[in-house]
Amino acid sequence: MRTILILTGRDDLTADAVVEELAKRGENVVRYDTADFPTTSRLAVSLTGDGWAGSLVAGSRTLRLETIKSVWWRRPNEFVTPEAWPSLARALAVSEARSGVLGVLSSLPVRWINHPAHDSAANYKPRQLAVAARAGLDTPRTVITSDLDHAREFMGKDVVIYKGLGGGVLGPNGERKFLPVSLVSAKELDDGVTGTAHLFQENVEKAFEVRLTVIGGRMFPVAIYAGSEAAKLDWRTDYRSLTYERVPIPLEVENGVRRLMKELGLFFGALDFVVTPKGQWKFLEINPNGQWHWIAVKANVPLVEAMADALQGEAE
Repeated sequence: MRTILILTGRDDLTADAVVEELAKRGENVVRYDTADFPTTSRLAVSLTGDGWAGSLVAGSRTLRLETIKSVWWRRPNEFVTPEAWPSLARALAVSEARSGVLGVLSSLPVRWINHPAHDSAANYKPRQLAVAARAGLDTPRTVITSDLDHAREFMGKDVVIYKGLGGGVLGPNGERKFLPVSLVSAKELDDGVTGTAHLFQENVEKAFEVRLTVIGGRMFPVAIYAGSEAAKLDWRTDYRSLTYERVPIPLEVENGVRRLMKELGLFFGALDFVVTPKGQWKFLEINPNGQWHWIAVKANVPLVEAMADALQGEAE
């Protein structure tokens, strides 16, 4: 029987919902967390004329690579080695595990949602914005700079948006720390700008924002209305104040998104847009592995079913 492989951690409510839906459809699903390797998981594969063949043991289940028909690269955890090992040995073992296990899996010629190499490359915001501009999407005026004069020249007398370029860093207790979205003006800048790269972007007037979830050829746009001042700046800071509404997507935006997804090599994406009072859709960013189950519930959007369709191979 053909198998759907889901790579994620144990505490993943989004994956839980999709696994439940696939089980209802009679699909054979293996859920695997890379944190189990090498302590409770084993890999045994051989190179053949068609690529790698063999098995990946996950707990009490043995997965034959030849049976895999699709892989969902959801949110697997880092590889874990025994704490009793010396620190250098642990670091080397994790490095080898990552190259071995992920190297074998990523070579499989099956449907990936998304392939980890494409997922990783698409996370760079400068690349996203450049590809979006080439794809014909309307992007805000933006600079990335470590030059104080350049930053001040861009701002002029305007108040602009400052946001982080990356996905944050892990704090001392394992919590992820992000640079908050904030408003800044030229007079607030100093030589600290030279310390690293910064992204400054025009502050686009908002009527509302849109979270557009793309799964293959299907698009699910949902308007997000902010109910507080904090949410108007960044809706992620105040989920309780938000309201949602399914909205149509303009044809030119749809076409631009399809070009964007193709160039980035993505099957799935969670895209954010600002819609101005005049109805212009301004592209902000795409998260190639963004959360989406919450908006499926809040806006009654069939994203679980769409993801299950895609993993079954029934959606392009």
